[in-house]
Amino acid sequence: MTQHFATGDYNASGDGYSAAATGGSGVMSSGPDSVGPGNDVTAEDLAGIFANRTPFLTAVLGAGIPYCTQWTQVNHVYFQLANTFFFLSYLAPNGLYGILYLRCTLLVGCAFFALWGWTVLCSFDAFLWNANFVAINFIHVCVLLYRLRPIKFTREVEEVYQALFRPLKVTRHQFKKVLDCMKMIRQLKYQEVYAQEKVTKVDSLSLVLSGKLVVSQNGRALHIVFPHQFLDSPEWFGVSTDEYFQVSVTAMEESRILLWHRDKLKLSIITDQFLQAVFDHILGRDVVKKLMQVSETMTAANSQNGHLANGLDDAEDKPMLIVKKSGDGPGITALINRQLQGIPRIRYYYCANDPNAWRLGRIEETDHETPV
Repeated sequence: MTQHFATGDYNASGDGYSAAATGGSGVMSSGPDSVGPGNDVTAEDLAGIFANRTPFLTAVLGAGIPYCTQWTQVNHVYFQLANTFFFLSYLAPNGLYGILYLRCTLLVGCAFFALWGWTVLCSFDAFLWNANFVAINFIHVCVLLYRLRPIKFTREVEEVYQALFRPLKVTRHQFKKVLDCMKMIRQLKYQEVYAQEKVTKVDSLSLVLSGKLVVSQNGRALHIVFPHQFLDSPEWFGVSTDEYFQVSVTAMEESRILLWHRDKLKLSIITDQFLQAVFDHILGRDVVKKLMQVSETMTAANSQNGHLANGLDDAEDKPMLIVKKSGDGPGITALINRQLQGIPRIRYYYCANDPNAWRLGRIEETDHETPV
């Protein structure tokens, strides 16, 4: 039996075959001394076979494939540092910060490769390629740093962000996008009318930053709007900017209102489903709170045989909230008191004409008052 295979010169020192492998043929004849069926295999036979075996890659891929039998010395430290940073770049996490980390490590790795090609390898093309990679990654890093720059708001706006938007996982950059649609921050004086029913158009979205405002309809007080609540949240749903307010809004004290361009804001968030869902959630919750306030007020008034009406102060032409007193229980008086807690200029006192009625109005804080 004869077998043909490629051979190379074997290095007797034990390092393996020489790099100059030549294609040839070796002849193994089956004879009395060959390994084959019916013959016992001895240790000398195996040693002879493995001493003349063909290298694995040469046997698989064919003759003429070069391979290393002796490694050169380790490359320069610049080469090692470059590959170290490339290795670190593969560990980049997901997200925007992960991309920034990836770009930074690639930039440093390419910079060391450029330095290695310029000072050690003395190869201009290696330096030029890696210098271009450094420039490209540097531009990406600058863009990412600009996008990740810290965004600061004024104290009032920061409180709004922390109270309403941050709990819903809105980032500062997303809130900045919303804030870019802001029209102005309006200052309201005491008893200044913000919106008049059937006169003022619904062309803004208004958020109370500070102060308190009362919402009324046909001269009847409906509810009070406190800080971080919207004045026109019901108009957000299904009301166009050509329509008018169906209620009047009046400042109960000096207030500051944040106004957005309503149409501009809607166009800004219409392409962002997350922000659109956030605004629908916040404004929908605000509407529900207002409805609950009105419902509780009316229910408590009916249960206590009371009623909400507008009256005029004897001394001033101002809307009043008159509530019938019935018994000593909490009733509507306690309910409105909870709504109006923290308002320094509002107190309950007896009506002169009806000792059984409580009247809500603005009076000066003097010693002769009888607060409830």
